[in-house]
Amino acid sequence: MTGYAAVKSAFVYVTDRSGYELAQHSAMSLVLSQPAPCEVQIFCYQFTPSPVVGFSELLAGRGARLTVSPISNLAVEHHTTFGHVTTPTLLKLSAVAELIRDYDRIIYLDNDILVFDDLKLGEVELGEYPIAAVIDMDLSATGVLRDTKWAAAGGKSEDVGGYFNAGFMIFASENWQADSFLKDYAAALDEHELNCPYKLNCTSIDQCALNQTFERRWLKLPPSYNMQAGAKFTGSWKTAAVRHYCGNRKFVPVAAFRNDRRDTRHLNDIKRALGQPLVLWPFLYEIPFRANTMRKYRSDALMRRFLRDLRRDPGAGECSEASEYP
Repeated sequence: MTGYAAVKSAFVYVTDRSGYELAQHSAMSLVLSQPAPCEVQIFCYQFTPSPVVGFSELLAGRGARLTVSPISNLAVEHHTTFGHVTTPTLLKLSAVAELIRDYDRIIYLDNDILVFDDLKLGEVELGEYPIAAVIDMDLSATGVLRDTKWAAAGGKSEDVGGYFNAGFMIFASENWQADSFLKDYAAALDEHELNCPYKLNCTSIDQCALNQTFERRWLKLPPSYNMQAGAKFTGSWKTAAVRHYCGNRKFVPVAAFRNDRRDTRHLNDIKRALGQPLVLWPFLYEIPFRANTMRKYRSDALMRRFLRDLRRDPGAGECSEASEYP
């Protein structure tokens, strides 16, 4: 596949009322950064946004089409969630299933993602895989994934590197198994209530259930497709096409030491398009951010090594690392 013309795609969000503003910012970042018109689908859990028309018109003015729909799936949404993981995160696969027959590719994004550059989806070949994603970057002090069973075992498990982050996923309709994926996912959520196969004291129920559903059946994307906040003070964060602000602190409100110049400039483009007040003096945010980067340079050595190892992994595509901070 080459180019957007060969791939009919939809970009999907699932949110509740509290996450809707973030989803609007994320969707606008997507629309502003892609060279071709986007189809954006926002699934809303237990609320109806108002007004939808205004936001829809703003996206339409940029060549995008917005569809807002309710979502519910009693088979999965009853599970307990923790912290910043909310009930809508359990409905990611349900949202994909709603659309998979109508598109070649479904691209799911968490609402705490900003897209900066062309995703070049026409160049992503999934082959026989139903899903493509980026490895999770929540590292422990030993350089393997935090709080995992293989970390507790000394980080020698063969499964290290086989666990993806569920904040950005590409689904291939030709490899979708309608009779099994949703059923397997619901069963994995039920099993997680008793025992997580990956983590100790696990709070990422949706992500672990998705990993179990697609275990050894997912394609590794280059990290730039989902550069997670743990890499915030590395050169890879500086140039990533997608920044994922996972955790409790998001890309808004803008804050010194957390948002750099690239953030604030892009957010101003988004806010301008949304008709919201702009961030004043965006270039000034680079100064405290760089100071914070220098302060964390030594402690981020494991993350830089982790990203370098990914660049050498032939199964993870190309990862272009910019010159390292500081």
